[in-house]
Order: sequence, then structure tokens, then C-alpha cells
Amino acid sequence: MVGIDAQQATLTVQKAGLTPGVAFEPFTNPKRAVFHLTQGYTLTRDAETIKHAWSATGSAPGQDKAGTAGDEEMGFLQTQQVETVQFFYAGEKRSHGSMSVDVGPRVLPKTCLDSEDHLEPWTSIDRSLTNGIWKAKTGDHPASRCPLRLGNVQTNKPNFLFHVIDRRHYVTVLAFRLGKQFIPLRWFKWSISHNVMIRWVGGKPVVRSNTSSTSFGDVKVGPVDTDAVRNIIKNPGKPFGNFVTRNAIQGVVMGDLAGRTANAEWFVNVPADFWT
Repeated sequence: MVGIDAQQATLTVQKAGLTPGVAFEPFTNPKRAVFHLTQGYTLTRDAETIKHAWSATGSAPGQDKAGTAGDEEMGFLQTQQVETVQFFYAGEKRSHGSMSVDVGPRVLPKTCLDSEDHLEPWTSIDRSLTNGIWKAKTGDHPASRCPLRLGNVQTNKPNFLFHVIDRRHYVTVLAFRLGKQFIPLRWFKWSISHNVMIRWVGGKPVVRSNTSSTSFGDVKVGPVDTDAVRNIIKNPGKPFGNFVTRNAIQGVVMGDLAGRTANAEWFVNVPADFWT
């Protein structure tokens, strides 16, 4: 066994240039809006590339530099909490109606482990033990999508994306696994709040306003300060946040009428020049 010197663990975060952005894809005939973090996002014609918008590195010395790694490893765990996901649509004319799509209530549980099948339970395979030093790297670039056009069942007219609100909260934890026990070493909170309004010019979407924001907290030591996250870190496993959220969005957008509201007129806050 090598163990770990938890007191000497370090965690650094690189997040320069990270700004919430909006893209419409495919480029030539957009059908979806993509809400991303600009840094690491590229849309070239009909292909998009998403790389990490931020990255983090953790390291810690082993307690026994001459030991041999057994059932132990150091890596990053992460949780995602969905606060709200709402899409609003409006028709070309007031009489074409408007729609709201409220995904948030369909996302259950609200807080989940943020991992994938090939990584479970970690966020990355980039973990190592070399010369008695544990190292791990992680990064992320959440990107949410929604259709630009939906049919309004009240008016039987197409409605077009008008406003998007998407707020999610994350906790990233540098943890040491000893057998089945996960020991938090360092952690930080971060969040994304997308708030974008869109207008349509010549049948194409244009960003009217973007008041989206991100925030990153300081790196802290020891257990996380919320019960839901602490419980997940103690026993990380399914369901995974991305899977739960994607299924909820797909379900509501593609036909779960419990999450939709269709109106025969525009919302009161739809500007007169929404469609020009």
C-alpha cells in the first residue's frame, strides 16, 4: 500500500477565457440552439467541436513512496444539480401563439453524480501514481441544446425559440479511494446560468440579449458542505446527471405534455420586433 498524505494535497483550477455563449447549428440550416462556454467551443460549417472550457489538476504525495499501489487511487468526482431548465417559444404573429417548456420538474433526482459509463464513478481516466506522487486531471464543458422550432397545439402554427433559462450547479471533488471508501481531499463549487433572449430576422435566429454568467468558488478542504453531495461522494454511482437531464429534456420537448404549456397568443413580454 502507498496511502496518501491528505494534508499535502493540492488542487489548482484553470478557467481563463470562460464565458457563456450561444451557437445555432448546423451552421448552414440551424435547427438547434447550443448554449456553451465559448472557451473550447468551435462551430465550423456543420461540425462542432467541444473541448474542456476549464481544467483542474490535483496531486498529493503517497505516505509510502516505496510502496506498491493496491486497491486505492486518487481522482475527481463531480455532482450536478439542476435548478431550472426552461425554453420559451413564440410564433411569427401574435395569433400564432406561444409556448413554454419547463424541463426542471422532470429532472429527478435534482442532484446526481456527473459521470459516464466508461468513467464510473470518476470524471476522467487521467489518474496516475508515479514515484510516490498521486496525480489526477479533470475538466468540463457543459453544453445544453434545444430545438429552434416547435409546433403549437393551440394554434397549429410553428413557434420559434424566444427565451432560454438554464441554471445548473456543480461540485468538483478531488477524492482518494481506499477500497470502497471515498475520502474527499479538496473541492470547489461552480455554476452556470444561461439567460438568453432571441429574435428572428429573415427567418434566422439572432441573439437579442445574453445575460448569462458563470461562477467558481474557492478551493476548500475536507467534506463538502451539503448533505446531498456528501452522500453521493460517500457512495458514488448511478443515476448520472447527464443521462437524467438529457432524458428529461428529450421527454418534454418530444411530447411530454405535462412539461409544456401552449398559449393562443404571445407572452406579454414578446417584443413587437420578435419576427422581422
